[in-house]
Amino acid sequence: MKFRLIVSFLVITVTLLAQKAADGEIYFNNKQYAKARSVYEVLLKKKPNDALYNYRFARCCYELKDDEKAIEHFQMIGNKFPMRDLYLGELYFNTYRFDESVMAYQTYIATLKQDDSKLSEYQKKIKRAENAARLFAKVEDIAIVDSIVVNKNDFLRFYKFSSGLGSLTQERFKLNSSKTVDRIKYTTQRQDRIYYSDSIQGQMNIFTSYKLFDKWSDPVSVSNMINTPSNENYPFLLLDGVTLYFASDSENSIGGYDLFVTRYTPATDSFLAPENIGMPFNSPFNDYMMVIDEQHKLGWFATDRYQSAGKVIIYSFEPNETKIIVKTEDKNQLRQIAKLKTYRKVSVSHNDSLLASEEQMEESENQVKFIINDSVAYSSVTQFKNEEAKKGWTDLHKMILELKTKKTQLENLRQQFSDTSKEKEHQNLINSIVEAEKNYINLEKLIQTKTTQVRNTEIEYLQKHK
Repeated sequence: MKFRLIVSFLVITVTLLAQKAADGEIYFNNKQYAKARSVYEVLLKKKPNDALYNYRFARCCYELKDDEKAIEHFQMIGNKFPMRDLYLGELYFNTYRFDESVMAYQTYIATLKQDDSKLSEYQKKIKRAENAARLFAKVEDIAIVDSIVVNKNDFLRFYKFSSGLGSLTQERFKLNSSKTVDRIKYTTQRQDRIYYSDSIQGQMNIFTSYKLFDKWSDPVSVSNMINTPSNENYPFLLLDGVTLYFASDSENSIGGYDLFVTRYTPATDSFLAPENIGMPFNSPFNDYMMVIDEQHKLGWFATDRYQSAGKVIIYSFEPNETKIIVKTEDKNQLRQIAKLKTYRKVSVSHNDSLLASEEQMEESENQVKFIINDSVAYSSVTQFKNEEAKKGWTDLHKMILELKTKKTQLENLRQQFSDTSKEKEHQNLINSIVEAEKNYINLEKLIQTKTTQVRNTEIEYLQKHK
């Protein structure tokens, strides 16, 4: 009897596991990775060394961006699934284990035929990982002043540098039916030269033009040393007039856009070969728009590393006079520094260097400069006595921020109008400018009305509760 119960229990257990495995396979094949992961997590508790369960659990973790867990379980399955080395190559790369990434890709390539159509693609991945490994050996020690997360669509308005450096404008335009990109223009402090990015046959390049007596010279490619068959964008020229920073996703990049620097040599009337400025400025993600104020010893750059879609983080930092390399034998610590998860923190006294993130802007609702009457002025939202007036201030604050955005958009449209000579574009821009001016004026009037409402509501309350 006891034997029969044991057998029955085993049969039921095997049946349940088989059903669980069948469910997992259905979820996995239908790309329902979260559900499949939960199933294989249960199955692995029963059979922790099962190669198929480990492989599929690792694949689910990979698809769900749980890199460390994916690596752990891919490593447990040995060589039974050749594709695991392809995934490990990418996972090691994303987690800054670049030497291991190279080895994983090489192991995978060894399983392919010589005429495999994707062989060159994987060889490029190896070259990228080798380049990243070289840069990882020389991570620069930088001091971060501040960091903010903002919308990529208008990230440049958070670069708070003085007009003495020149000016930058950002325009969003459709490169093709599925991709919208930034068109950046840098104008020198003297306003006699511009460097800007534009599209040529579906890719971005950098061009330059000089101010003549009453017009601009015809634009020319900034340099064949800079523009490549890949994309180049986000130019900025130092005040020395020879040092140019830009971003490129060329083969010398380690992932997406990387920041590069080059210098103009008058003797040859050309730029030197661009140099990847390395980590922690660059990463396996998109890194771009380096601006450096040498006079105030302050710099800025933007990156979308570890950010949600449509967001970027802007770092302000203190540039080193000479490059300082991080010295440590602790690879984990070095990875944290290279990722900018860990860094030296400094503070500066320059008022124009402080950044204001969208989150900080929301917090600044509490920092009020609001005159109630001749004898009363508020410096904090907590000073409002009337709840309706306090809510009105919050609405008013958002309207003021929106007005600043509209002002920037209007200035950009006017700049575009002055830069184009095409009659059709002129007319389109005139219509856009008129509409933008109308919206700006209407919002100004609303702000004036709202200001009066908030003030009167608070005054009325104060008079009733003397």
